[in-house]
Amino acid sequence: MNRREFVKAGAAAPLLCLPLLDPAQAQAAIDALVERANKAGEKDVVVAGGTGAYGEMVKKTFYDPFTEMTGIRVVATGGSYGEKLAKLKAMTQVKRVEWDVLTLSVDSLTPENRRFFRDLGPACEATPNVAREGVDGACLQYGALFDVGGALLTYSLDAFPASGRQPASWVDFWDVKAFPGPRSLPNAGTPWWNLIAALLADGVAVDKLFPLDLDRAFRKLDAIKPHIAVWWRSGDQSQQIFRSKEVVMAMIFAGRAMRLRSEGLPVGVSWNGAPLDASFWGVLEGAQRPNAGLALLNFVYSRPGAHAAFVKEGLAATGLKGALPLLEPAIARDLATAPENWPRIVKIDRDWLDANQDAVLRRWADWLAR
Repeated sequence: MNRREFVKAGAAAPLLCLPLLDPAQAQAAIDALVERANKAGEKDVVVAGGTGAYGEMVKKTFYDPFTEMTGIRVVATGGSYGEKLAKLKAMTQVKRVEWDVLTLSVDSLTPENRRFFRDLGPACEATPNVAREGVDGACLQYGALFDVGGALLTYSLDAFPASGRQPASWVDFWDVKAFPGPRSLPNAGTPWWNLIAALLADGVAVDKLFPLDLDRAFRKLDAIKPHIAVWWRSGDQSQQIFRSKEVVMAMIFAGRAMRLRSEGLPVGVSWNGAPLDASFWGVLEGAQRPNAGLALLNFVYSRPGAHAAFVKEGLAATGLKGALPLLEPAIARDLATAPENWPRIVKIDRDWLDANQDAVLRRWADWLAR
């Protein structure tokens, strides 16, 4: 399963306190857009989304029911985030955009890339179901939050059992005396996650993280580098290093950590300071079938039961608040959007990332090679 295809959200707040959207109201919002799509002759909608098992799960849970209800056929394509973004830029340049809806990482929704997406309005007025049914921060103005996770501190319960002290923060991850053993961090194209963890370990407050102090972060990384046994490059690898007991703790995707638990592996997690790992769905500015695309987004954000089934199968949260009450407490409390977890997640300053991403990637590669 491609987890990166599988996950600045809003302020931390309880996510179950807002009223859920009235089903009749939700259906009316969908019907209005479907009617507009029909009048415009939009019989299909092309979605560049996830692939593999994840893509099949999305198709089964959302695409097929949407087609059954509206008669609008969903044509699914995919690729990695980088591949899709590169192709989008090329299509935009020749003024022939083949896709209508695109899924990307929220880190990709920078000022430079917002121009590719339809402006839904500050409160997602163009997709009212997103505005009213999504968790706080689900409306990104140029898209809607979908998969929601984080890069969690995950640790072996064999190494750190409940009977003793367990790691609970990045401070503990750096404390090799109190918590001995080999560690792992990602080398998967998002080095700012490691920089965030380093700064939190060095005592920087969450609300003071951005702009990231790169010199300070890399100095702190220097201290932990000798203890990093594996710089993992894929979600599969991040799971395997726990199965093979190569490490006692690591930063890994939330969905991967939950899948390890589902396999019966004894691992614990901490959401403290977990960098946000999420994806969004957006309707493209040059879409040939924009009404069908908006109708799909509205449909997806009106099906709490489907989201609950999706979460159970994929072990990752979505941006629909109505799904949480439908889940068993044991599942709901491990999700990013659980009220006790959401406030502890670090939201990335995408404006800072847009201005500094290339420089950070170069400096990371140089540092890692030393």
